[in-house]
Amino acid sequence: MSKLDEPFERAEVLDKPGIVGARWWHQGLAEAPKDASRRSAIMLALGAVGLAGVAAAIAVAADGCSDEETEVQRKLALDMQRTFGWSFGAAQESVTFDGESKKPFDQGALARMSTDLRPADEALRAYYVPSLFESPSAMSTAVPQGDPAPVTPLVNVLRPIFTLAMDRAYRSGKALASLLLAAQTDSGLRREILVIVDLDGPESVAFAAGAAEAFEPVFTFDNWPHPRGVVKAHLTLAAAAYYQPLFARPAPGPRATMFVLDRQRLSAYSDDAAQFDNRYVARLPAADALWNRGVRRVLYVVPTDLDTVESDDLNDDLVAYRMRQLDVRMMAADVFAQDPAEAKPAVETEDWPPYYYGGGAASHGWFWVDYPWGPPLPPAPEPVEPSARVRRPGKLYTPTLRATPFSSSGAPRVPENFGTVPVIVAIGTGAILGAALSRSGSWNRASGGYGG
Repeated sequence: MSKLDEPFERAEVLDKPGIVGARWWHQGLAEAPKDASRRSAIMLALGAVGLAGVAAAIAVAADGCSDEETEVQRKLALDMQRTFGWSFGAAQESVTFDGESKKPFDQGALARMSTDLRPADEALRAYYVPSLFESPSAMSTAVPQGDPAPVTPLVNVLRPIFTLAMDRAYRSGKALASLLLAAQTDSGLRREILVIVDLDGPESVAFAAGAAEAFEPVFTFDNWPHPRGVVKAHLTLAAAAYYQPLFARPAPGPRATMFVLDRQRLSAYSDDAAQFDNRYVARLPAADALWNRGVRRVLYVVPTDLDTVESDDLNDDLVAYRMRQLDVRMMAADVFAQDPAEAKPAVETEDWPPYYYGGGAASHGWFWVDYPWGPPLPPAPEPVEPSARVRRPGKLYTPTLRATPFSSSGAPRVPENFGTVPVIVAIGTGAILGAALSRSGSWNRASGGYGG
């Protein structure tokens, strides 16, 4: 028996704008006897609408819709998530939080996250990007007409995390802050130094939390989490939730400025069917804006001493800073480490163990030798140069113009289709029917599949 001779059963109801004839087609099939074969049911449906609907009916019977009725368009990923929900195209999937914190968690505080993590200095708010911190409390404003599956609010899914990598980054940030605090004789040095932290999202947040006493963080996370996100933004958000109480407490006195980036923002991406492109380009102040603010030194923080080249989307910015006579240097976050010779205190606190520049209490002050930006070193005790095993190539770094996918001659350049996702659009109405993800998505199961 062929498939056309098998008993007919209606599996799906198709009634969407842009799907020509969907309503009358289903009506014709619904009126067919239950024991009718597929061939008989199709012939009954065709008879109900006459020869004028034959072509459209055959198209619907074969594929669920016609290629002439829909098309794939690329839309900005963040726009789609703001409109249809954070898990657009994968509403029945979720995210996992490796390193979930066991500390008490005030879920209600998530609604204040974008405010709690906003710079206290109003002049810096123009550079603050709150997108990621707005996602927990955001509500979708529409439902994709081909994929009405309900989206679980992100606030119900999010859990804070705390990992060993975050702990190391936090202590490294605290060590950098201690150098600035110890070197200060007035607020001038705080105005002169700008730090750009370019670590993986959770570690960047942790570094900023550790440094918060001396540096005011300006977060630049311009994406939302997604179950299939190329950038694991949910982990960055979870780290921010862990440190939110610390960031919400105002620090006394003026602080230096620290821009906080997610190094994963440019992650490799190749598969529309399985991945959601939530990448984005970092945005930093123009060189003139920094100069006018009093900045004269820029410290670019990378994960390890093996990272000797800036991220592609920062090359133009850092070169422009150098051309404006700003002293731009690089530093690896792992240059800070615990002093193995330091005795453990009788009563441990959260500050134990402290980290030091070069991995030793005696070498901590050598930071000001490698980066001669502070006041003269005190006469005694003089710092000791870190061991030769502690590589510090960043102190000699100078940004050099190079060709990247983001190279520009003025305005920031974003590669074509960067940070966009393919969606199915009804040609007749322009309605968005769903995301063109793989068949495991709820939209694709319901519609017959638009994955590729």
